[in-house]
Amino acid sequence: SGLMGAGTISWIRSQSRVKVDAAMALTFSSFFSIGIILISVLRNNIDLDSFLFGDILGTTITDIYRTASVTALVITATWLSYKELLFYTFDRTGAEAMGLPVRVIHLGFMCAITLTIIASMQAVGVILVISLLVGPALTAYLLVKELHQMMIVGAIIGATSSLSGVYLSFYLKNVPSGPAIVIVSSVLFILALLFSPSQGIITQRLRLPS
Repeated sequence: SGLMGAGTISWIRSQSRVKVDAAMALTFSSFFSIGIILISVLRNNIDLDSFLFGDILGTTITDIYRTASVTALVITATWLSYKELLFYTFDRTGAEAMGLPVRVIHLGFMCAITLTIIASMQAVGVILVISLLVGPALTAYLLVKELHQMMIVGAIIGATSSLSGVYLSFYLKNVPSGPAIVIVSSVLFILALLFSPSQGIITQRLRLPS
């Protein structure tokens, strides 16, 4: 279903003027609604709360193997196609003029995002997974300039947010782990937004001549 959603997003993007973020929002929300309807109609025993907000303590060894497989697949694909991906990301028209298969690159990019979302749902749930996907990347964007640096720093921030959120939910009773992870990620973004050496709001104001 996830890969079908990625294919739908790629198809909408190639057949219309709809931007990719709007296509993602519409497609994922539609698939999410279909899933909720199926759970209700079929009267499945799935715990809807853990499905929506995650339950990292309920992670099984199968979930760990699945996450590790997705991680290895995404890292390998990114490493093998880094130059093409970099060119496509910053200049789609130029990449198409150079003869790169931009539609294949876009479809692969959507599949990688979808697989990452699926692998992360157990930890933070369907609703919060987008925040965890975007938050560390935005924080890294404020701290470094090169794309490969953003990937490394974003991964470190994501891991730090996850670990800190789990400990926070453990010491603060009755706090779900998924929202705690996202809150830590959001706090790190706010700190970077204010104090980033190159783009921080407060840092830039301090540099202004008095």
